[in-house]
Amino acid sequence: MPERRHGQKLVEQWQAGDEAAAKELFDTYVERLMALARRRISQRLASRVDPEDIVQSVFRTFFGRVKAGKFQFEDQDDLCKLLVRITINKTMRQIDFHTAAKRNPGHETGQTEEGYDHLPELLAGEPSPDVTVAFLDQLEHFLAKLRPQERQILEMRMQGYGNEEIAAKLGIYDRKIRRVIEHVRELAAEEGMAPPS
Repeated sequence: MPERRHGQKLVEQWQAGDEAAAKELFDTYVERLMALARRRISQRLASRVDPEDIVQSVFRTFFGRVKAGKFQFEDQDDLCKLLVRITINKTMRQIDFHTAAKRNPGHETGQTEEGYDHLPELLAGEPSPDVTVAFLDQLEHFLAKLRPQERQILEMRMQGYGNEEIAAKLGIYDRKIRRVIEHVRELAAEEGMAPPS
């Protein structure tokens, strides 16, 4: 059976309640969609825009809209074209966001000796007590919205642990950690503490 028709069949099976079909559909397209997103992200943006985050967002949108009945697949190419279009749109939105005004990495200074001249001056400056208290209040309010495991994962990430280390210490899968980090990013964006995904 051609892959495109196979994909449409998986969508139908998922709509009928087969969760394994959703996983198989994801596995069928994920690598190609990540490669598509990666090709559009410049080297300067690569540290800010993660193709895997984009593709996970693509599938959240796709499955949500299919469930709501917003997509109809009549031609055998429709599914692939749709996933490609959503991926390109989400990638371009991320690129637009990260290249707008002050966020543009093209405006960042390189790591030259001259760039380090101002570093001691910046590090010597401390925030005022009012700014510190306001930040800590906002951070505590944000952390209170997280479930215990989400908070634990975030705290470990802030301490410099990688996903594999966190997974080993907590006995969970790497994919779960990525989902938690994505949820934390979305919550932070809602709170005005991070860019939207």
